[in-house]
Amino acid sequence: MNYCQAMTGQQRPSTIARDGTIVYEGGAESAARGGVISGGNPSSGGGGISSGSSHDFFGSVSSFQLTGQKLNGQNFLEWAQSMKLAIDGRGKLGYLTRERERPANGDPGLATWNSENSLVIAWLINSMEPAIAKPHMFLPTAKDVWEAVREMYSDLENSSQIFELKTWLWSSKQGSRDVTTYYNYIVTLWQELDLCYEDDWECPANSVKHKKREENERVYNFLAGLNQELDEVRGRILGRKPLPSLREVFSEVR
Repeated sequence: MNYCQAMTGQQRPSTIARDGTIVYEGGAESAARGGVISGGNPSSGGGGISSGSSHDFFGSVSSFQLTGQKLNGQNFLEWAQSMKLAIDGRGKLGYLTRERERPANGDPGLATWNSENSLVIAWLINSMEPAIAKPHMFLPTAKDVWEAVREMYSDLENSSQIFELKTWLWSSKQGSRDVTTYYNYIVTLWQELDLCYEDDWECPANSVKHKKREENERVYNFLAGLNQELDEVRGRILGRKPLPSLREVFSEVR
């Protein structure tokens, strides 16, 4: 099944304009039945597109753009994280991870799966700049769209990106900033660095140990960048066993 069939069940686009506008054949009934082209609640079945009308996938329907920023080719990590949060908050993250597999033909749940899969594709497409979105419009599943975009624009395991972030972290100092500004700056760098990795731990216990060691390293990094006048509180924190969490350290220092 191609993307247009998944979108409406029957409709096919008659033309795709240069600006990304799709003109559909068929009537409002099939558009409404899919629940994807209509505005508002995708399960309501209302607000379908009438015969011959056009629909701009790339910006005219705000209900299908879940985040404030669109994928532009340079912001994949931030875009992907915001999209995962938004889609997970709507209970549809399984369509990106294949936890929601397509039911077999004839299965009573197939129609619902097609509709929800199409909805997630619409969310993804409408959260990209038009030039990036167009090549992915006719992929059959949301997972296919997600993986294709990830392969093309992800900085996952990008050595240059990781090195750059680590260099900023190694050289970060409080300087003229207050403690809160310095802390938020360094935490943002760590969050960006975390998005460059996808850890898959076979043993949960090892994951817990790694996370604790990583947090300790970040406490050392944060404390090392503090100004000299905070030497007393820094020494007091370093003398504790076990070492407090990063948030506890920040709360005490500020």
